[in-house]
Amino acid sequence: MKFKALAALVTGLLILMTTGSPVMAKTIETKTYCVGRLLVDIPTAFEVMDFGGSINGLKIERLGAGNEKDLQNKIADRIQALEDKKVIEGGDPVIFLGTDDVGGFTIIKHILDTSIMGQITEPWTEEAYVLSDGVIFHLVGTGTKEKLDFYRENMLSVANAIHPRELNEIPSEPGFCLKDAFVAVPQNNENAHALFRDPEQFVGMEVDFLTRKAGERDIDLTAPESKFGNSVLIAGLKGREAKDYAKEFFFHAAVGKQVSASHNGYAVDLSYFDRRKNFGSEPYSQSFAEHSWENLIQSIRIKE
Repeated sequence: MKFKALAALVTGLLILMTTGSPVMAKTIETKTYCVGRLLVDIPTAFEVMDFGGSINGLKIERLGAGNEKDLQNKIADRIQALEDKKVIEGGDPVIFLGTDDVGGFTIIKHILDTSIMGQITEPWTEEAYVLSDGVIFHLVGTGTKEKLDFYRENMLSVANAIHPRELNEIPSEPGFCLKDAFVAVPQNNENAHALFRDPEQFVGMEVDFLTRKAGERDIDLTAPESKFGNSVLIAGLKGREAKDYAKEFFFHAAVGKQVSASHNGYAVDLSYFDRRKNFGSEPYSQSFAEHSWENLIQSIRIKE
């Protein structure tokens, strides 16, 4: 999390009209999104261009609608492809290591064949296909002999708690939001990233969220704890904010709280960018940028 540029802090959203009287900037229509465990308000002019994340390193992909037969076919097809040595990743063939039945789910194990470079070592990859509410999900994680129980418990926890979610849906229960999935699990080591942008112009916002479980390793809070920019408080998290108006509009804020033995740690990184040659021109004027930025900062709350 680094500041791109430093500039003077804009202290308010008041603008002077022709009458000379200060009035609030025009209201901007926004939509609320759930990103990881954050709720954020984003201008409706921006669309979701990228949205990803993981729980304890476990990647989650929504494959689409299906039933039990479709699920079993997915599992069988994946195993067959691995057995037939048809799976290549990063230029290396994949070696099938077998399957395990864990908690009612089929865990598929495989490892990259890097033997040409030496010996095959850990970690290996573990996959599972999950059917939830008529939707099939693909979970991809890691396996090692030393931490296998941890990885398997994480896989099962997510597999039993995942549900399909529409992008505009804001779940009322605690949990973790991805673009098209919701995982109703307690907070753990998680990260999420979302990019919102005008699909035709290089103007938009980015949101990064990271949480780390109490007692785990420290979070890198170099940017929030730096001396650059101005102090800012967002969702109860302290950090720094800076703005650049020189060759583009770029607003950036990084806030967080360090993990400890008794509480979870958080890091939130936010930005607004207008990288058009005529940055600041309509419909994304400076007042739009400032007001959208303040809306974002004031809207953020953490969904425990």
